[in-house]
Amino acid sequence: MMNDFVQTRGSPKNHQRGVALLMVMLLIFAMAVIVTAFAYTMKVEGRLATRTQSESEMEWMGRSGIEMAKWVLSLSRQIPGEQTYDGLNQFWAGGVGPTNIADNPFEGVSLTDVPLGDGTISIEIVDAERYLNINSIATRNPQLLELILQMCGAGGSDSADVSSAIRDWIDPNDDSAMGGGAESDFYRMLNPPYVAKNGPIDDMSELLKIRGITPQLYWGPRSGGGSGGSGGRHSVDSMGRRVQSTFLGQSIAGSVGLAEVFSAVSSGQVNINTAPYPVLVMPVLVMACGGDENIARNIQEQRAGIDGVDGTYDDTPARGPQDIARLQGVPVMPNQGTPLAVFSTVSSTFEVRVTARLGALSRRYIAVLRRTSLRDMPVLTFRRE
Repeated sequence: MMNDFVQTRGSPKNHQRGVALLMVMLLIFAMAVIVTAFAYTMKVEGRLATRTQSESEMEWMGRSGIEMAKWVLSLSRQIPGEQTYDGLNQFWAGGVGPTNIADNPFEGVSLTDVPLGDGTISIEIVDAERYLNINSIATRNPQLLELILQMCGAGGSDSADVSSAIRDWIDPNDDSAMGGGAESDFYRMLNPPYVAKNGPIDDMSELLKIRGITPQLYWGPRSGGGSGGSGGRHSVDSMGRRVQSTFLGQSIAGSVGLAEVFSAVSSGQVNINTAPYPVLVMPVLVMACGGDENIARNIQEQRAGIDGVDGTYDDTPARGPQDIARLQGVPVMPNQGTPLAVFSTVSSTFEVRVTARLGALSRRYIAVLRRTSLRDMPVLTFRRE
């Protein structure tokens, strides 16, 4: 009987059934793998589509923030008593805004965490006229550029080389300047290679590509580095207000970076109401003030008012060219100094930084605006940081 049982189990018919069952199981397993892989692929594609849609929406939010900044800058110029100046006490700069008018156009308006769609945007506006124009000084007064480089920490011989390299980057030819200049033949040997721009600097971060400019020389030892174009330019208190420069009353030699004193795109004048102390004590402005560094300190103290803090209620900014002498504390000398050192009370170029938040995502967008009139404010550049 045992032999009959063995023969029955091992019959060809049962063997075929076993093979068929095994093939069915393998087919089911393969289909399960295919379905799982398809589901995973669809999930990945769905996430990518959602992310792409989110990126597009966030860029739209960033551009919307730029438009809001335009509205703020335009409206600021229409406020009674504020048409002739731009200062740190104004709403666009993070100051208290208009306080002596019954109808405050910015009442209830905030530039922080502004609801927009399913997310929020935060806007920061900084005028470029608070800084010196790197292109103007490099092309018109290289000796002055060397002196500023020394104050930012470059050694005597290094400052001459860096100054030459900056001018080579800007000038339209491929002829290296005397000393430590650098043209495309030098940059092509780097890894990765690139060429000299041979044109005006459009963004301050370009300086980091120029021979001899180190991160410390660019950012300065106090700023701690960074990836943005503004670096450590802003100092605020717990209420978000601009505060008096920590450099006040101190020597700034070797304590500031190029990103703290220069801008790439501006009118070429320096707004006496917004310029920080490290800029006010730069040689180009000291010469305009009659050669007295104490005048730079007086400018900041006078405009900040009794509390010594920029952007508060008691600020007394210069409200027009005729009021500049009051901040300087000395008579204006029209023919003294260099044309690059002319002060102004208005700003025309603004860097706008918009931080867009959508769920767990966050992006920052940077634009440069030129205010040519109340209705004309073209966007010169727009990029994601």
